[in-house]
Amino acid sequence: MSALGGVLVAAIMVPAVGTIGIVTKNAANKFESLSTKALAEVPQRSEILNREGHLMAYIYDVDASYFYKPGDIKPVTAAGIDRDPVSFDQIAPTMRSAIVAIEDSRYYEHGAIDFKGTMRALVNDLEHKPVQGGSTIAQQYVKNVLILSAKDQAAAGDATSETLSRKIHELRLAIAVEHQMSRDQILAGYLNDAYFVYPAVGVEVAAETYFHTTAAKLTLPESALLAGMVENPAAYDPIAHPTKALERRNTVLARMAQVGMITKATALATEKLPLGLHVTAQQNGCTSTSARSAAFFCDYAEQAVLRDSKLGKTPADRAELLATGGLKIYTTLDPTDQRAADNAVNDVLPSDNSTYNPGRLADAEALVQPGTGRIRAIAEDRGYGSGPGRTTIDYAATTPYDGGIGVQTGSSSKLFTLITALEQNIPFGFSITVPNSATDGPYFDCNGAQTSPFQVVNASAGDAGPQTLYTGTTFSVNTFYAALEKKVGLCQVVTTAAQLGMTWGNGTSLFKSYGNQPPADDLASFTLGSANVAPLSMAAAYATVAARGVYCTPIAINKIVADTGKSLPAPSAGCHQAIPQTVADAVNYILQGVLTQPGATAAGRGIGRPAAAKTGTAGSATTPPPSAAFAGYTPTLAGYVWVGGPTHTVYMGGYPYGCYRDGAEATCAGSMFGDDAPGQTWETTFLHANLGPPLAFVPVPLTSPLWRSGTGQSAPKPKTKKTTPTKPTQGGSPGPNPNPTSTGHGGHCPKQIPVCPLSD
Repeated sequence: MSALGGVLVAAIMVPAVGTIGIVTKNAANKFESLSTKALAEVPQRSEILNREGHLMAYIYDVDASYFYKPGDIKPVTAAGIDRDPVSFDQIAPTMRSAIVAIEDSRYYEHGAIDFKGTMRALVNDLEHKPVQGGSTIAQQYVKNVLILSAKDQAAAGDATSETLSRKIHELRLAIAVEHQMSRDQILAGYLNDAYFVYPAVGVEVAAETYFHTTAAKLTLPESALLAGMVENPAAYDPIAHPTKALERRNTVLARMAQVGMITKATALATEKLPLGLHVTAQQNGCTSTSARSAAFFCDYAEQAVLRDSKLGKTPADRAELLATGGLKIYTTLDPTDQRAADNAVNDVLPSDNSTYNPGRLADAEALVQPGTGRIRAIAEDRGYGSGPGRTTIDYAATTPYDGGIGVQTGSSSKLFTLITALEQNIPFGFSITVPNSATDGPYFDCNGAQTSPFQVVNASAGDAGPQTLYTGTTFSVNTFYAALEKKVGLCQVVTTAAQLGMTWGNGTSLFKSYGNQPPADDLASFTLGSANVAPLSMAAAYATVAARGVYCTPIAINKIVADTGKSLPAPSAGCHQAIPQTVADAVNYILQGVLTQPGATAAGRGIGRPAAAKTGTAGSATTPPPSAAFAGYTPTLAGYVWVGGPTHTVYMGGYPYGCYRDGAEATCAGSMFGDDAPGQTWETTFLHANLGPPLAFVPVPLTSPLWRSGTGQSAPKPKTKKTTPTKPTQGGSPGPNPNPTSTGHGGHCPKQIPVCPLSD
């Protein structure tokens, strides 16, 4: 044994001495390069949290789709482990005692090497027996770290090979570790890296998995059970082998009594107790129950990490960081707003209710905080995931963020023409006498080329006649806005939209073609919402006027903290003044009238505080609409709701596609306008959202030239009840649908065959 001890010391101190045949120079160099810092870099799960720091989802395996460009979507994956390290003080004393008793009872007495146990292991190895026993907790800690941090199969093989050279490598690293860490730190590290049957690694996750508790709250029998599993997790798995697990637990208790950690009486009494399992399957990703109603938001936040080049050079690098980096991702989600939005979409259009939603329409809503770009909620009346009644398509988002390919927005896109007109100092009282239907033109794109005129018809025959900028907006008069777009310039209107962050539904610039649609500046019906865009983008645009002209890119993440405590780059909203404050104030003045002006498209709908809104309904003039929307906001929160058919062409008129819940009643609209299901969803949401104290919009100064023609509120006559237009028009052509698998229906105006969208 003395000779063996000499060999051992020589191998540890002079590992490159090849004459003793214990280790090779290359192997020695390889392990010498492994620092104690690297020993701490073990994969651990990440957490997605809401703005209050409450858990939404654990992430330790990434399996996502990554949108590179239109037509190029590839999977991106990364495998991690379900591991959540905790400090020594966050581990119950009974757990610390149990593991020491059964694995290394003299742990606090010897150094990195327990010579008695090690000599036994050396003899076994020289007799060509597997290396066994003799490993101290420090050595086992090193071995576990090497296994868990192995980057490839070869490294994993080195860490688990049953050879003397591997044992000596562990000894050398264990000595280095003991010079860097205290005994308590090493013990905590060991427990954090111990294996308790896949995918549970570490005592914290084991406590969650088997007892639905934390490592700090483990009881004596629970601690003994977990400590007993470490020797052979598969054999002592309490779920698969409860009898063996119970016997092993009692062995640990007896050993604790033997070494004086507990009394014999306590051991005997505890041995009589059942296993007491409370098995809780650990969940990964946005399908977990902890995400619940916020699953679509969770998915958006995950994509935000995968798409941020500041967090890694490639999508694969960023997926690896997310799966293994132990990130704490603090999102912008407000739980009150998310709950309000989720309850609203599922109340108005419950996806599986044949009474209130016999047409199985989709209802999606996005909420954005003005002035910050923070997404406060994303809700959808579908379960997240696969299977009947579920989907992973976020109808509110753009394609790169797991969204569809956009929706038609109807008259809610008149916002961009209104802003453009006000920027050109067109006053509130500016008036045009308009017919009920017209073929308007010419329009010009941004290259100066003339686009085809398009035929437009109003949603209500009573809208014909003189209309002001104010009444033309609040009554949503299509022929007025077609003429106004011609006056202010189609190119200028699309430019305004782009300045407010608008893109096609797949993130492509509006100035490029999209599917079978021309560039938006060549789409004369743009003001009537014929371009397919994302509801979240529309929410951000309306948040801009709510914030007095400050546009912010929608963001889902407030901050990201690495496992070291260091903050990592988070996406920037890039807030900036996109339109003048006075213009935004003027928009707010007019859009408040949508809710308050008698005869306006959403008159009577309100939330008991200052608010503004715009309705939208898209479709051809001769058919019910396939898409309806409602934009509504206060100075503190902006929301955008879209309702339509998610998987196939749906024309929302009458039963079953015009039905929704209006309060306690089931209502089937002759045609689904923006103030129907979308408006009801918005109102229900904002009555329960986290709006803060009531704030008024900033009024337009009385000295503003926008008042030079009066308030504009003097409408020639009250708006008649809206009805579905029956005037025949030329047929429309297919357009994109929010679901990529759908054949789609856009009702937009093709260049060669003009047709008017139905819009209110």
